[in-house]
Amino acid sequence: MSKLVIVESPTKAKTLTGILGSDYVIKASMGHIRDLPKSGLAIDVEHDFAPDYVVSDKAKKVLDDLKKSSKGIDTIFLATDPDREGEAIAWHLRELLKPKTKKDQALVNFERVVFHELTKSAVQSAFEHPGFLNMDLVNAQQARRVLDRLVGYKLSPLLWKKVRYGLSAGRVQSVAVRLIVERERERQVFKSEEYWSIKAEFTDTKNKRPFIANYVSSNETITSQDAENITSELNNDTFRVSGIKKSERKKKANPPLRTSTLQQAMANVYGFTAKRTMDAAQKLFEKGYITYHRTDSLNLSTQFLEAARLYISKEFGKEYLPDESVVYKTKSANAQEAHEAIRPTELSRVPNSSSDVTDDEAKVYSVVWLRSVESQMNPATYDQTTIETISGKNHMFRASGSVIKFDGWLAAGKKVNIEENDEEILPMPVYEEGESLLLKSTLPEQHFTQPPARYSDATLIKQLEDIGVGRPSTYAPTIQTIQARGYVQREGRYFFPTDVAYVVNDLLVNHFPDIVDYEFTAGMENELDEISAGEREWVPVIREFYLPFEKELIEKDKLLQKTDITTLGESDELCPECGKKLIIKLGKYGKFLSCSGYPECEFAKPIFTAEEIANGEADKKDYGKCPNCADGVFIMRTGKYGKFLACSNYPKCKTTQPYLQKIDVKCPRCKVGDVVVKKARRKQFYGCSRYPECDWSSWTKPDENTKDVPNSDKAKAKKVRQRKEKTSKTEEVSSIM
Repeated sequence: MSKLVIVESPTKAKTLTGILGSDYVIKASMGHIRDLPKSGLAIDVEHDFAPDYVVSDKAKKVLDDLKKSSKGIDTIFLATDPDREGEAIAWHLRELLKPKTKKDQALVNFERVVFHELTKSAVQSAFEHPGFLNMDLVNAQQARRVLDRLVGYKLSPLLWKKVRYGLSAGRVQSVAVRLIVERERERQVFKSEEYWSIKAEFTDTKNKRPFIANYVSSNETITSQDAENITSELNNDTFRVSGIKKSERKKKANPPLRTSTLQQAMANVYGFTAKRTMDAAQKLFEKGYITYHRTDSLNLSTQFLEAARLYISKEFGKEYLPDESVVYKTKSANAQEAHEAIRPTELSRVPNSSSDVTDDEAKVYSVVWLRSVESQMNPATYDQTTIETISGKNHMFRASGSVIKFDGWLAAGKKVNIEENDEEILPMPVYEEGESLLLKSTLPEQHFTQPPARYSDATLIKQLEDIGVGRPSTYAPTIQTIQARGYVQREGRYFFPTDVAYVVNDLLVNHFPDIVDYEFTAGMENELDEISAGEREWVPVIREFYLPFEKELIEKDKLLQKTDITTLGESDELCPECGKKLIIKLGKYGKFLSCSGYPECEFAKPIFTAEEIANGEADKKDYGKCPNCADGVFIMRTGKYGKFLACSNYPKCKTTQPYLQKIDVKCPRCKVGDVVVKKARRKQFYGCSRYPECDWSSWTKPDENTKDVPNSDKAKAKKVRQRKEKTSKTEEVSSIM
């Protein structure tokens, strides 16, 4: 009789089928088969916080298929991912698939199989030694889910009432927003200061050994006047070598990757977002390329260490191999050492040698492969030389240079085209102490101190990890959530807070400090870890948090007034209608000016940023009159989903229209409408401003000579183009192999 195996995804099912063969029926649950409903609290706070799980409409068809497949099966293997989330999915599957009567339940055996890599040996070992569901992990996941639901569904409605509809709060997301808000405020109060540096080019009397040196100042800061005086003195000075220091330095390799450092590495090397990295890593795990990618461990298996030593010895030479395997200790007290760091399942599968991975997957795999290999290689060795130069007037310069003596682990990067050495290699000429020098040129350079940098994906994840907030599975969805809720936006790789982020953050900091307190939130994470380790019961942990939280919610609901929270301050302007002060308010579309005499006086007008004024977005005449009020005109604003047009009489008139950017070309089809820039899910395209009356569109930017192409011909051309791209990609991969 066939055995049923249930995993989360079709890709994972396909990989397992190739390993287990036809004796097993392998099905995918498509993720969570049962969860809390999207609407409503669904937590019975009066009865030990019992969750009310439901099967979504989307999952009902999958569940029906699983039930049909389980008929007549005596053993069902639950092969979901090896973490809390995977354990919870396995538990839900067991609860939904087990027969209703005890008699029938005795006929079906549920086995839990856990493997951290989809290789033949790991899978076969897991199926030869199946285990039981780990209810401690299930309870930890359930506790997190209940805790997040209580915070989100209790606190979010308060934000709707006191700030604006559609906002949300959460334990980890609100801390992430606080970090970004506080960093931006540091930048706002930062005062840049001028300072100068001086470089000089020296050489010997025969002009054959030039080098660049930096001025060594006894003062903390070199001012503009200092730089001018020093440069003037240097021009008539004499110089000699006052000291030479030579030393050998060793630079050790980076440790293997865990979830957070993988996301940081991909952000730094390729500019990937955390979500993009995790999506690619998920596919690589399911295809059997890497070990499980949600981990906080630096541990590497004995089998891998042995394989790595053989590979390094063969590919690079024995001089690259340490006497013993390099063991890395995880700093986090909560790391699960039974898990492994992220590593390739087969070292012989060198990056760029396979055609069944996407470009994103290939990049993630190359970084994982590289860090795993180099972590087991000898340090790189440098010869470093430092030359100190002194003048007759006691002006000192210093120059340092290094030469790689032995490249060590740096050699691994050449195989995957990733250079991880971020130091400038600058060989220094050979001099003797006391030698005379000639000053060829001086270069005074003006600098300004810089404010602290905004957070990127990499630095935000590192900061969350450093303060103990969040876990490997939460970083990517947290960053995604705070963007989706409109709390932060991106400028290049970096995040900056929106107006509403400041308001909500200040409300939480002042009135619900525990929710955004770093130590409190980190403490909650530790308690969840204790639940997963079987050291605590989940219900008392939730009760200890919820009872004071609920009491505080009731008090603040009565105390807080929306007008106080959404009033951001006074302006210098007076109301043109009644003469009272105009105050700065937060509305649905950002900040605006409102009369302090409201509701007696309803005057209001938008606030334009310096950027909006510079870009011409404050010109109200460009976008036409509002159709719903007498004196309103459309002005451009920037919201959660980009630019849009809004009535200048907001908040009295809330009429909006999409902003259509014209490119000064008439529609090739109707000859009446203008060609405008539109956005699809992943890229922009061009269409007629008269849509839907005219449905002309194009992926390429048209000009005056562009001819209309019927949609039916476009569809044919698209299929031809896709076939060509697929063929081209196959040829490209083949050429790399």
